[in-house]
Amino acid sequence: MASTFRPLLFFLLLLPLSVTANPHKSKTLLKSSLLSSTTTSHLNDTPPTTYFEVTKPIRLPKTQPCVYPILHHDFGYTYGKPLVLTEYIPPSHCPSHDFSKIVLEWSATCKGRQFDRIFGIWLDGVELLRSCTAEPRATGIVWSVKKDITRYYSLLVKNQTQNLAVYLGNLVDRTYTGVYHVNITVYYYPAEKKFNDFESNLENLASGYGSRADLILPISRNFSLNDGLWFEIENSTDTQGKEIKIPQNVFRAVLEVYVSFHESDEFWYGNPPNDYLLANNLTDTAGNGPFREVVVALDGNVIGAIWPFTVVYTGGINPLLWRPISGIGSFDLPSYDIEITPFLGNMMDGKTHTLQFRVTNALNVWYIDANLHLWLDGKNTYTEGKLLQHQVMPLGISYSSYFKGLNGTFLTKANRSISSIGWVKSSHGKITTKAIQKFSYGNSMVMGNNGNVQMVNQEIRFDDSVQVKKPYAFSKANKSHKRFLIDLYSNDMDQGNRTYLSVANVTLGFNESKFGVRGAGFRMPVSSLENLQNGQGIKVVKNKLLVSGVGCTQQKYKYEGNKFCYFRNISSSNYTILNDEVGNACN
Repeated sequence: MASTFRPLLFFLLLLPLSVTANPHKSKTLLKSSLLSSTTTSHLNDTPPTTYFEVTKPIRLPKTQPCVYPILHHDFGYTYGKPLVLTEYIPPSHCPSHDFSKIVLEWSATCKGRQFDRIFGIWLDGVELLRSCTAEPRATGIVWSVKKDITRYYSLLVKNQTQNLAVYLGNLVDRTYTGVYHVNITVYYYPAEKKFNDFESNLENLASGYGSRADLILPISRNFSLNDGLWFEIENSTDTQGKEIKIPQNVFRAVLEVYVSFHESDEFWYGNPPNDYLLANNLTDTAGNGPFREVVVALDGNVIGAIWPFTVVYTGGINPLLWRPISGIGSFDLPSYDIEITPFLGNMMDGKTHTLQFRVTNALNVWYIDANLHLWLDGKNTYTEGKLLQHQVMPLGISYSSYFKGLNGTFLTKANRSISSIGWVKSSHGKITTKAIQKFSYGNSMVMGNNGNVQMVNQEIRFDDSVQVKKPYAFSKANKSHKRFLIDLYSNDMDQGNRTYLSVANVTLGFNESKFGVRGAGFRMPVSSLENLQNGQGIKVVKNKLLVSGVGCTQQKYKYEGNKFCYFRNISSSNYTILNDEVGNACN
């Protein structure tokens, strides 16, 4: 470890900073920090720093887009105030109204001192983007997020006025001076060719991308709020949800779930078990152990689960790690799809049904909502279906620990599987759908040096498959294998004079492979993603003020698809890009 930090210590005093505590963050063993550069006379001559998240570019058609500036707004003191609303009407000036790609762009600038803030964008209650703001510096920052929102096509081209809502809860006062100046723009790219709707549906059952749902229902809160439209899950017994009634001619359904975690559970993967906290009288430290599971229920019955990726926000652990390269998923938090087509036979009875969410072991607070994507039979008023089989294996979780005082070792393991089979009869025939989710989890945590050192090693494996079959035809299945990693080392060292030195190493990994299976087992790769991020940081804190620090980040991103590949190898130190290699050649 010493060799890792010698170059960091060399740069330690190159970056004078000041920090104050965030009154809205709960105490955890891991910490978020606020920093801003010292104000000097030359700042007006310094250009703003561009922040970004490393991801593959969106594949765009060769057509020229119609550009629709939807919103410009300055988010000053917006905490606890109503959402920002604007009317959305599909653009009428486009020469074509048949679009093959629709892209949402969020662009923002900020200057001063400010914490990272979670925000969301909703259209008619359907969430389009969940993201985190970048933390500014005195010389200013700029960043943008582009997201392919084509999967919301039916909502985006609906020929009626809808409400586009944005919530970004920000504080502005003498301490927190940063105002976020935001522009939201949508780009509509005319189609180059037509799409085969039903075959596209079959080819994209697992993800929903590439096919267009005919109707999208929001599973979110109502607009009359001084907050986001997400549900707030405050503890492990808290259950939130919404009653819905779906049309009676649906032949496919996918629930897309947005998840983010904050305050006492922002670093849930590093939360120690309660027996350790109780034995050491740590009454003000977040606990409940390091395992979390988002559970989705229909009318009280579990139909799916999410074991989320450990997104680290832009102020998390050591803010200098994420400048200018943001943490994986922090600017575009992942959503998670659950195939619920097997349950349509129960839902298409013309009655109201309830979709609900809860989080195993949750502490305050989790923000969760969902979008229900529905495919309708255009030739029939009614379809019929039946749930043939539904099996929910109980959550298997084991926990072992050994500790003496504030030092100890803790091991947590968990596994779960959920499967369902059902058929739907429509004008496309009688199609049987089998959906399977499989999860495994391991977390090793070590506390040392009288509780000042913490080491966390966690891996989540999250596999799902969706198989469809028509009578007298070969089955088709889409499968996805996800692997989420986080390795963390943190060490707080007392330097005397009310000063401590905090060292942190962090590794984040988001890996996913997708492939199709046809007939008796012919496997066809669809795409693979390997996204690995390493960071090393040091910060010096005196009287609760962060007075100096350094952060270095390295990231390798590799995406391979059937027709498109992208590679990027990049590293940075203290706002400066050291190396950046980009390629798009497929092996």
